[in-house]
Amino acid sequence: MKRTMIAHIVPETESKISGWVERLRDSKYMIFMVVKDRSGHIQVTIEKEKMPEIVKSLEGVIAGSVVNVYGVAHLSEYVKMGGIEMIPTKVEVVSYAEAMPITDKANIDQRLDYRWIDLRDDAKRFIFEVETVAEMAMREYCLQNQFIEIHTPKISAQSTEGGSEVFKTEYFGQTAYLTQSPQLYKQMAMASGFEKVFEIGPCFRAEQSFTSRHATEFMSFDVEMSYIDNHHDVMDMEEDMLKYVLKRVHDTYGDKIKEVFGVDVVVPTVAFPRLTFLEAMDILEKEYHYPKKDDFDPESEKLLCQYAMKHYGSEFVFITDFPFANRAFYTMQSENGNSKSYDLLWKDQEITSGAQREHRVQQLVENIASKGINPENMKGYVDFFRYGCPAHGGYAIGINRFVAKLLGLPNIKEATFIFRGPNRIMP
Repeated sequence: MKRTMIAHIVPETESKISGWVERLRDSKYMIFMVVKDRSGHIQVTIEKEKMPEIVKSLEGVIAGSVVNVYGVAHLSEYVKMGGIEMIPTKVEVVSYAEAMPITDKANIDQRLDYRWIDLRDDAKRFIFEVETVAEMAMREYCLQNQFIEIHTPKISAQSTEGGSEVFKTEYFGQTAYLTQSPQLYKQMAMASGFEKVFEIGPCFRAEQSFTSRHATEFMSFDVEMSYIDNHHDVMDMEEDMLKYVLKRVHDTYGDKIKEVFGVDVVVPTVAFPRLTFLEAMDILEKEYHYPKKDDFDPESEKLLCQYAMKHYGSEFVFITDFPFANRAFYTMQSENGNSKSYDLLWKDQEITSGAQREHRVQQLVENIASKGINPENMKGYVDFFRYGCPAHGGYAIGINRFVAKLLGLPNIKEATFIFRGPNRIMP
């Protein structure tokens, strides 16, 4: 007999269900067993006197065991769980569980030690169902707008940013690096005439960061596009895409997200405000008496999001035209010495960095030198632009951070299937 998902059981019909034993209560005359799969839960009611073989088959079964249950489900006004109980004719034990090493009250790091058990929780699994829809919507938007999906190498002979925050690895007698982002290869695609590309894939950062928003390995959604006039074209595209993604998530899971996480999925109806770096610094000083700094910190990002909501009714705010000293070497400088770049803030945090890239070879060489990067290390990258390349730009969104902010989760660890940080390389 084929398995029936618990949510699809038809009362008074012979069925087979398969799932985890969530609870088992053994009384003098009855055994009540709650079985769950990803679609739902059902009570299995066993009358000991009438079902001695089933009682025997359940010896040694505790919560966490996996069973197949054959029988008929009946409507019952006495059963709180959906008003249905299953009366079994046969129970097969697929897997016996040992006593659980953690409880739902364990702290995040204890839970991560046993992540496969932690994720049996319905709410935690739902995080990744939401992420699936968000990623699907990002891909849908790009495909509807003539983008090409690419898959770039994650092992490279050169580091993306040219800095020290890279993982080195031995590669057949050579030194190689795990890529910090697909940046260089996205730009190569522009030099190849692909015009519009996107990728969803892993990135690696050798940062000794122990914040709620950082990881040493994370999933990134990256976009690059050609024939732009400036970084505002990139912002236009990202804004349109995020409105599409949030509507898709809202329409698919909005009610359930509200029920499970108490969060409203807000689909933007106003344009995202755009403040230059200098304007943002002035606002922080005048509105919030926050001292001017060389860059933003978590507190200033939070204040700027409050300002955007108060004055523009927007959860999002673009901060543009950062000082060139604050940006990567491949960012294009503007005529006033700043950069044609931006960050996008959402729900008190930066979720995106984007920019127009430098495609002119001589200027790129000068940028590399000005950042103190060994030009020999970037020769292969610079060669991408020696044979003609259109003006282009793009951005990246950390998917784990995006989902954490979307659902109001306190830590990126909760929105990462298997988390990697400076002190965690297991499981």
